Amino acid sequence: MNWLAEYSRRHVLTACAIVFIEILLYRQYASMQAEFHFWIHGLFGAALGMGALTVWRLMRPKPVKLNAWEAGFMGHLYSAVPDLLFVGFGVLHMYWMDVFALHISLHFIPAPIIVMLTVFLLTLAAAVLANEGYRRLAAVCLVAGVSLVSVALIFRQPVPQTLQQVRAQGPSSYSWLCPMAGVGGH
Repeated sequence: MNWLAEYSRRHVLTACAIVFIEILLYRQYASMQAEFHFWIHGLFGAALGMGALTVWRLMRPKPVKLNAWEAGFMGHLYSAVPDLLFVGFGVLHMYWMDVFALHISLHFIPAPIIVMLTVFLLTLAAAVLANEGYRRLAAVCLVAGVSLVSVALIFRQPVPQTLQQVRAQGPSSYSWLCPMAGVGGH
């Protein structure tokens, strides 16, 4: 019983800390009118973290102490590194930043928020299924999520290389709320 109390206390404190930090992140994005970035990178980052945890659970028989929300939060932070560099240090976005969970390319896939929400839900389902012992169904969900991202990347628009190409996207484009090096800003 003491183990259960410690386990619960740790997870409640972790969940509260994660919610607090996510609220701070959202407020920072909202202050720059960049909620699109919060959602696209948050959903994909969380999916990436939960997907990695699920793969680990499927490969290892021992239980993992990390929970899905903790892995998802770490994935969100990883995918937001370019935005944190921009806000904290003024580092403009560059194409190499795709190493941080496809940070640039995700902006140019068709229906990015819908696709990332779907990928997140598939990965969440995989995490739950793996936790409950449904290994094959968990693997199917992961494969579906990876397939969806792959197809979306195949159909993505090319990354603009000039300011004229950015302007050609039109005023309704959400892709360039943060400036990118080489294309002249917003």
